[in-house]
Amino acid sequence: TSASFGLDAPKIQSRFADRLGLRTMPVHARSINDHLAEYVMLLGMLAATAGKIANETYELMKEEFSEVEEPIPEGTVGSSTMPHKRNPKLAQDIRAATAEVRALVPLALEAMLTEHEADRTNMNVMRRALEGACIETGDVLQRLLILVKGLRVFPDRMRSNLDLSGGLIMSEPIMLELGKKMGRQRAHDVVYEESQAAAIGKVAFRDLLAVNQTVRKFLSDSEIDEVLDPLRYIGLSTHIAVEQARFARQDADEIRTIDGVAAARIINAEADWV
Repeated sequence: TSASFGLDAPKIQSRFADRLGLRTMPVHARSINDHLAEYVMLLGMLAATAGKIANETYELMKEEFSEVEEPIPEGTVGSSTMPHKRNPKLAQDIRAATAEVRALVPLALEAMLTEHEADRTNMNVMRRALEGACIETGDVLQRLLILVKGLRVFPDRMRSNLDLSGGLIMSEPIMLELGKKMGRQRAHDVVYEESQAAAIGKVAFRDLLAVNQTVRKFLSDSEIDEVLDPLRYIGLSTHIAVEQARFARQDADEIRTIDGVAAARIINAEADWV
């Protein structure tokens, strides 16, 4: 209630918050853990995103894909019995740590159920959730930085993987192109029949299209090859990636500015105390 401070209580609280680089609480109570639980939940979501990146790296490092590889320092041993192994250790560590952070979210929510005005039991629960989430998230972000900065990408393998289906992956643009001339549903039926035949008979999809009389009425060999080229059907992927990278840089700059201002305030406050 701030009864001991009287009408000066808000000023005292505001001044104290300024020295710490923090904001004041509108309602003063040790039993309110909502904001702390929200922070742990945000860290859990951040960890989940980091885990998704690590998991994608882990999957794409498998020999069946081999499209990317996390940084592997020279001399790193992947297996004590299989010398050829180049294991995704960073990705695995990140996935494990993010699981721990996410597991702390229910603990933080549990700590919101305080009794009356103070409950040391739940305060201890919240402390463990908060400290654990902060420490693990910091570790995750440090490892993620190393992973992303040193990530190796193999475009040639990506292209060869796209070609594994013999053009089947490009059934949609073929259907849409034919649909302009013969109607979407009829085009879907034609492409469906040839794609299923290619999948069952292990015949190249492109070869089946080339001998299909209905398709040949509207598309030449060169036009079929053009439509089946995956590089011509990436849509807005590049634009989206570039835009999101730009937004991320803006956000990072804002965070650095805010952190810099907060740090300066704390340093000045410490100087005042001295």
